[in-house]
Amino acid sequence: MSKKFATSALVVLALLFGAAAPDTAHAAACTATTNTAIADKIANGHAWGSHSTEFVAGKLIAGLAMPATPKVTTIAEFKSHILTVMGSATNKALTNGRKAYWWAATGTFVVFDPNNVDCGTAFRPTDGKPYYDRQV
Repeated sequence: MSKKFATSALVVLALLFGAAAPDTAHAAACTATTNTAIADKIANGHAWGSHSTEFVAGKLIAGLAMPATPKVTTIAEFKSHILTVMGSATNKALTNGRKAYWWAATGTFVVFDPNNVDCGTAFRPTDGKPYYDRQV
């Protein structure tokens, strides 16, 4: 029996008997082992599609306009920006092996999550640094 068929069968059974369907979308973990590889996975994951409009020059979030530099208009530039944030001085360990990064100059939050196939996310939180401060 193929893995795809087995997963489909479990979903059908779950629907028939009212049980929760297995979460197969997040079953894979991050395989990246360097900051460059992590930034690449984040930039090419859901983060760009969900948050790219937050990095437009002049976009005001939490009272801070996104500066013209760094320019973040492509996935490659987003990856570079994520690497810069990960190299910043403000970071902390979180639960479940995650790590959070904050870059005040752009109001950017990055989280590395080894338990997620995208390896984490990057965005500009609407309440700025207090968002970073609340993460545990």
